Amino acid sequence: MIIPPHVLSAARQIDTAGYVYDLDILRSRLSQIEDALPLKRKHIHFATMANDHTNVLATIAETGHGVFVNSPLHLRLALSSGVAAKQIIYAASNMSGSEMRMCLNVGVHLVLDSAGQVASLDAIAPTNTPVGIRVNAGSAIEGPSLALEASYRFGLLADEVDAVQRSTRNLRITGVHCYFGTDILDPRTLLDGLDRLASIAVLLPDLEYVDGGGGFGIADDFDSPAFDLAAYGRGAAAIIARLEERLRRPVTLIVEPGRWLSAPIGWFFARVIDVKPRADRILAGVAASVVQFPRMLLHPEKARHPCEIVDGRHRLPAALPVWVTGNSTYSRDFLARGAALPNPKVGDLIAFHNAGAYCRSMRTRFLGKEDPEELFLHAPDERRPLVDAFANAAQ
Repeated sequence: MIIPPHVLSAARQIDTAGYVYDLDILRSRLSQIEDALPLKRKHIHFATMANDHTNVLATIAETGHGVFVNSPLHLRLALSSGVAAKQIIYAASNMSGSEMRMCLNVGVHLVLDSAGQVASLDAIAPTNTPVGIRVNAGSAIEGPSLALEASYRFGLLADEVDAVQRSTRNLRITGVHCYFGTDILDPRTLLDGLDRLASIAVLLPDLEYVDGGGGFGIADDFDSPAFDLAAYGRGAAAIIARLEERLRRPVTLIVEPGRWLSAPIGWFFARVIDVKPRADRILAGVAASVVQFPRMLLHPEKARHPCEIVDGRHRLPAALPVWVTGNSTYSRDFLARGAALPNPKVGDLIAFHNAGAYCRSMRTRFLGKEDPEELFLHAPDERRPLVDAFANAAQ
């Protein structure tokens, strides 16, 4: 595992625990996606729920890309970070009327989750308002491949789409979206979903885009194969080309790259305060809690982050697995379980990789811990003030 020297230099300034982000890595990964998609018409939209810090969102705005939001708070953060309203997709299930009016007033693009939501917006929207619909084309939430379950909570069923698009008076349904799952490592799964979505998209006479939602995966260790971005790009381009040929008009692909985009831009660092040898493990207690680095809290059976002891590479490996424990009385306060590390010592700094996504944005007030320090490298210098349209719409 390699931590860039400038990141380590910043991390050494942290007293007990905190995050360090390198936003040049975010810029580089955005460029990699652009290069991997041989399409003229493509948009990259970053899910703000992965990392809602304004420095991250401002970097997305600076590079000309968009965001995908699902709450008024994240909409406010995106606008205040300089993301243009036209670059924002707002999608949430069970939206209230006031939420819909807010989005109409701000001018963001809405994606609707049900026939009822389409009818509700159609009743209040101006004539010719473009919207998208979320459909159920299958998900890989419970397994490695797509499964089509009618009970899945997101989206319209495929056999509802035609009737819904025929029922609208003021709305133009210009796009389809599907959430296939998160942290998907096999591009074939996402391409299968995109192909299914394209087959539903042909039902829409005003189709302009297809949004293959579902995040590109990040492996839990550095020895596993990485997500094959080039294979996804080739496959996605072929699917869109077939769709355009069938419809005889251009179609834009919207990509939501998920953890792949922002996880590698961040590290979480925590200082070892105490060490407890036990018969079957070593407990390394740090001055941090799982509520400050919370993927392990929300997904204890699944979430893993490669970790290492800074400056510990020349030590012998510990004879027993190391469990990194938090500074609380919560019995499940573990930042790492069964890690292969050198023997930890008091004062060591432990680095957790892939901390740039679904970490700081998942923090909770449970256990009463303070927000950890956050250091940003290569951050944008300018901020745009909160747009008046949002303030007016929120009233």
